[in-house]
Amino acid sequence: MKIKIVGFVLVIGLLVNPMLWAAQQQVTLKVEGMTCGMCPLTVKSSLKAVKCVSKAEISLAEQTAKVRFDDAQCQVEELIEATTRAGYPSRLKETS
Repeated sequence: MKIKIVGFVLVIGLLVNPMLWAAQQQVTLKVEGMTCGMCPLTVKSSLKAVKCVSKAEISLAEQTAKVRFDDAQCQVEELIEATTRAGYPSRLKETS
């Protein structure tokens, strides 16, 4: 009986908490205009302000932003808009 109750509670928990089954995606953005140590902090802050972003790693040397986000809540265009509004235009980096 206890096993059935625990199983039921786990199933309900999975159904109720959408974060457990959210579709996490990672993209790399090419970010223009970063020239100093404060620039990556500004870019990271702008990306983290987007509700769907769970992680943002910014590289000043590579001029990139690796962003993990829930694609059920937003699209890549919203990430690009966020960096652009912060003064750092970006685009989806092409993979080779």
